[in-house]
Amino acid sequence: MELLLVVPHPDDEVFGAGGVLFQASRRGWSTGLITLTRGDRGKDLGLCSREELPRVREEELRRSAAILGVGHLEVHGYPDQGVGDHPEIVDLLVERFGVLAPERVVTFPPNGLNRHPDHVATHRWVVEALARYRPVKLYYYAPPRPYPGFREGWKPPTHRVALDHGALAVKLKAMAQYRTQALSVLKIMNAAAPRLLEETFHLVGYEGEEREGLD
Repeated sequence: MELLLVVPHPDDEVFGAGGVLFQASRRGWSTGLITLTRGDRGKDLGLCSREELPRVREEELRRSAAILGVGHLEVHGYPDQGVGDHPEIVDLLVERFGVLAPERVVTFPPNGLNRHPDHVATHRWVVEALARYRPVKLYYYAPPRPYPGFREGWKPPTHRVALDHGALAVKLKAMAQYRTQALSVLKIMNAAAPRLLEETFHLVGYEGEEREGLD
């Protein structure tokens, strides 16, 4: 598999890497997405009951992934806001990496962008799993500047991916599937609108000039 994304929640994939996933699929790469929770602690906006929310968010995720052309999707049932309490996720990821054989893995940086505990824990579990698996190209989400108040653990971009009009349209359509998370999506769009047009990543261990695309 050329590209595998590992994130904790439904919708974590689309804003930071939706365009990359779509453009990779369009060029013929095999793409995959592992989502560790069903987002049971997210907002529901009155669109469903709290009991129904995990099912609804998984359905939103599956529609988004289909739109982005994700070839392989896994949705696991670890507790939302409890990913850090399950170190056995490392064993799961080692096993899944062995099956999927990714060449590139994308996940959250050390500070989780905003220190969300699930983002930070996912970063930690991915790094530990790759240390037990084998070296691969590991990319982190890397906004051009750290979010206000979250400089510690931020990694500067080493690779940029500009989205063409077709990819942007697909990304926006995928984002629109997350009706239950609409207020959160709008908040992110307001705070970091340029990331709609250009997705930026930090390649661990890379020290050269900033590059276009993922190596």
